[in-house]
Amino acid sequence: MALSICTPWFMGIHQTKNDLGMSKYPMVPGHEVVGEVVEVGSDVTNFRVGEIVGVGCVVACCRSYLPCNTENEQYCLKKILSYNDVYTDGKPTQGGFVGSMVVHQK
Repeated sequence: MALSICTPWFMGIHQTKNDLGMSKYPMVPGHEVVGEVVEVGSDVTNFRVGEIVGVGCVVACCRSYLPCNTENEQYCLKKILSYNDVYTDGKPTQGGFVGSMVVHQK
C-alpha cells in the first residue's frame, strides 16, 4: 500500500530512545497508517487496487494459533509489527513514515 497519513504515537518516542531495551536500528517509527492499495497478491479477496485502507500496529501474524484466527492477532507470538520488526523475508518493517508497506489483507 502507498502511505498517505501516519499519526505519531508515544511508543514511537520510547522505541527510538530504546527505553524498553528492544529497539532495532535503523528504525522508522509510526503506525496507525492510512494509504491506498497499489498492488494485491493472487490470494487477496478483501481489497482491490485503488481502495483506501487503514493499518494498525500488527501487519501480519502466523495464522496458525487461536489468537490469529479469532481477531486477536496482537497476542500471536510470531506477529509482525508495522515498525521495529522484520518481515518473514528478513527485510525490516519501516513504519508509517515510509512510502509503502506490505500488509496481510486481514
